[in-house]
Amino acid sequence: MRKGLCMACALFAVLLAVSAFAQSKVQVRVNVTSQPSGATVIVDGKDRGTTPITLFDLTPGRHHIKYRLAGYGEADRFVNTMREGPFIERNVVLQEEKGILLLRTEPAGASIVVDGVTIGQTPRLVTHLAAKDTYNVRLRKAGYQEQLIQVRFDGRRPLVRDEVLVAASGTVNVLSDPSGAEVTVNGIVRGTTPILVREIPRGRAVVKFKLNGFEDETRELAIKAGDLQTLSVPMRGLPGTLRLSSVPEGARFYVNNESRGRGPLAIPGLTPGEYVIRAEMEGYGTMTKTVTIENGASAAEEFRLSNVMGRLEVRTDPVGAQVWLDGRLVGMTKSNDPNAEFSDILAVENLLEGEHTLVVKKEGYSDTTRHPKIKSSQTSKHHRVRLARIFTPDIEIVTARGTYTGVLVSNTPDSIVLEVKLGITQSFARDEIRKITFLKAEK
Repeated sequence: MRKGLCMACALFAVLLAVSAFAQSKVQVRVNVTSQPSGATVIVDGKDRGTTPITLFDLTPGRHHIKYRLAGYGEADRFVNTMREGPFIERNVVLQEEKGILLLRTEPAGASIVVDGVTIGQTPRLVTHLAAKDTYNVRLRKAGYQEQLIQVRFDGRRPLVRDEVLVAASGTVNVLSDPSGAEVTVNGIVRGTTPILVREIPRGRAVVKFKLNGFEDETRELAIKAGDLQTLSVPMRGLPGTLRLSSVPEGARFYVNNESRGRGPLAIPGLTPGEYVIRAEMEGYGTMTKTVTIENGASAAEEFRLSNVMGRLEVRTDPVGAQVWLDGRLVGMTKSNDPNAEFSDILAVENLLEGEHTLVVKKEGYSDTTRHPKIKSSQTSKHHRVRLARIFTPDIEIVTARGTYTGVLVSNTPDSIVLEVKLGITQSFARDEIRKITFLKAEK
C-alpha cells in the first residue's frame, strides 16, 4: 500500500514537470488596442510601439501596460500570461483630456460662443473643452464689436485669458470751462460737464452745451467704433451792459483806456469780466473804479467827482479896476465903502492848476501884470494890487494969465479944477476962463 502511494506521487511530480516544460515552450500572443488608436504602449516601462500592436515576447508572469496619447489621459492595464494565455486581448477606451480655461472680459457679461454654441457669459471657468484641440472663441456683447480669439491649451495647465472688448460705438470725454454745462448728444441729454459719454453711435454726432449766463455752444464730431475722444469747449459768457453817470454830469468816461464818450451813457455788448473805468472832468479830480460785468447782466456805476480847481482872490487900489485872467475879463473890483483904500475881494473860481496871467486895468492908470500860481483845491491871494497913475491931459483952458492943460478933476458952474501935474491940482474961476478945449485921448 505504501509502495503504491509513493509511486503515484512520483508520477504526479513527473507530470507537473512535463507540463511546466511544455508551457514554457508555448508562444503567448497579446493583442493591445485602444480607442482612438495611435496610443503609445509602454510595457513594464519599455516603449513597445503604438496601438494597435501584437506582443509575442512577453515572459510568463504578470506585466504592466501603460497607454499614452496626446490629448488623452493615461490608462493603465495589467496582463498575466501564465493564467490568461496563450491568446490575450487588451483594449482600452482613452478618456479625452479636458482643458481648464478662465475667460474674463472688460466689460463683463460677454457671451462666449464656441463652434456656434453659446456656453455662457464672462467671467466663466470652462472645463469641458478637449485639451488637444484649438478653438476659435467668439465674444459678443451688445454695444461692442464681436471679438474672435483663439484658444490653445497646454494639457491640463490652467489658461487665463483677459480680453478688452472694443465698443461698437464711441466714447467722448466732454469738458467745458467753466464746468457744469448741460451736455446733449444727438438730442439726448447725457449729463453735465465734466462727463464721460459712452455708447455714441458711429457716424456724425452733434454735441450741444448749455450753461446759464453763457452762450450755447455746438460741436460736431465724427465717431468711429472704439473711439475715445476728448472734447473741451470754452464757454463764452453772454454780453452785459454798463451804465455810467457822474456828479456833476458831463464827465468823460474811459473803459480800459478807451474813450467811450460823456456821461450819462450806457455801453452794451461787453464781454463778461473786469473793466477799469476812468472818469475825467475839467476842474475835478480823476476817478477810477474797477467794475465786474457778470454774464448777461447790467452794472451801473455813479462817479461823484471832487472839485479840485484852484481859486484866486484879488483886491485893487483904486476901486473899479478891470481884472483880466489869461486874456479874459473876469470882473471889476468894487467897494461898498466910498472911502475905502482898497476894493472888496473879487474871487475867481474854478481855475486849473498852474501858472496864469493876471492883468489889472483902469483908465488913467498903468496896467499891472502878475503871474499867480494856482494849486488844486487851494486859494491864491493877490490882495492890494496897486495901480500906478499916469498923467494924460484931457482938457485945455485958456485964461488971461495963460494956457493950461491937465486932467479934469471937477467941473462946476463956478469953477473948473484941473490936475495940472501928477498929484498937483489948480482951480480956475469961470469968469476968468476965456476958452475950454477937451482933448481927445490917443488910443
